[in-house]
Amino acid sequence: MAGLIIGAAAASGIWLLFGNEEGSAATVSAPERIGEYYRFDKVPDPGSEGRHQKVADRYARYDRESSARLSAAHDGAGAVVAQYTTEDLDSMFSLEVVRTRSPFPPYVPYSDPEDLGVDKPIEEVLRYGDVACAVRNNPSQPPIVMACLRTAGDLTVTISRVSGDMGQQPEDVAKLVDDAWSDLR
Repeated sequence: MAGLIIGAAAASGIWLLFGNEEGSAATVSAPERIGEYYRFDKVPDPGSEGRHQKVADRYARYDRESSARLSAAHDGAGAVVAQYTTEDLDSMFSLEVVRTRSPFPPYVPYSDPEDLGVDKPIEEVLRYGDVACAVRNNPSQPPIVMACLRTAGDLTVTISRVSGDMGQQPEDVAKLVDDAWSDLR
């Protein structure tokens, strides 16, 4: 009986230390820049007379709460969420990093283009090397990026909620995922 208690205590301690079975509870920090994109709290103030700082503070609060939620969704694995933008604030995205492996490629619902009379399914996964992007297709428009992710071992890097022209360039979003991956490895 004592062995069972000691074994359960050891297993509990390991779970508390490392989170889920493949993940790690180790902290992770978002890089200050990814390519030409600044983490929102690091973008230069465009001369907004303090309004930018209020928005940056709000995003920082949202990112802290989102990071805690992402961690909780992955059994306590280390996680960080951060908003990024160009210096002129024309394009933005959300970086989500969690210290665990995620399903790959991402799930998208099935649709048959032939049934719908279109060239491509409504949603599909496009692969760019080690990155998979879930995109939404609209007839006569470029695909719209829903999310791009890369995962292996105890790390998943996702870019989602892409706005501006970047949201219609999945190969460019995939490159940003690879850039962030390199910074975080």
